[in-house]
Amino acid sequence: MKFENLIKKTFFEKDFYELLLFDIEENFDQYFSKFIHVYFERFEGQKIRISDVVFFGDEIHMYKKSREIIEKKEWFEVAENHGHFNLFLVRIDRTGLLSTIYRDSSRTQESCRSWADEWPDQGPMTPDEIRQAFRELSGLIDDLQEPQNLRSKKAI
Repeated sequence: MKFENLIKKTFFEKDFYELLLFDIEENFDQYFSKFIHVYFERFEGQKIRISDVVFFGDEIHMYKKSREIIEKKEWFEVAENHGHFNLFLVRIDRTGLLSTIYRDSSRTQESCRSWADEWPDQGPMTPDEIRQAFRELSGLIDDLQEPQNLRSKKAI
């Protein structure tokens, strides 16, 4: 896909997402070592206009930029990820779609963009919190186990 030719073109959000997904699936090998943001502006409901395309040298620079613009811009993100690709739609409210694309299959799901270190550190768990968590997990495990009808060996 010639990304430069997309600037100022208008699409429906879903149609453009599907176009990107299809292009990655069909041209899988051409996307290796590519880290791309496609910025867009929203108007008239689900219609979008592509405003800019940025190619990053690596994922570190791309993710740094993502952190800077989160909740300020909307974009599509294409990134190689250990032998597969992630296609991400990031809306202003952080919601979007995430597709994981392998050579022979793809999976798309609703998603939300965030990072683990964004939230304040809660500190280590107190002993009471550890005990409560253990009790909760034990109860969950007990509920998942099937009751066994065991007989003594003497009865057999």
